[in-house]
Amino acid sequence: MLNYHFDKKLLTTKELLKELSISVSKLDYWKTQWRKAGFDCWDMGLRLVGNSALWDPIVFLDWLSKHKLKNLPIEQRDQNLVLFVHRNSSEKKQNGKAKK
Repeated sequence: MLNYHFDKKLLTTKELLKELSISVSKLDYWKTQWRKAGFDCWDMGLRLVGNSALWDPIVFLDWLSKHKLKNLPIEQRDQNLVLFVHRNSSEKKQNGKAKK
């Protein structure tokens, strides 16, 4: 299990895309497919605050790992995801102490 350590609880779409090297068109495609399947973008981590689209990075990473990562991270996008998780998390030990 991972403990996440993000500087902010919510990221802008621009920050999220930059960190993970995902194009806005790819993210829009995923959102459209998710909604067509009958789900809400809230489940992906999208939070609408006023006119701003913000993302809960923990929820988004969980969604991404469950629904989009199928193989070992060979593509650059997937490698960026692994690096993003590594920079912002630590492994939770059995006795409750975190290990970086």
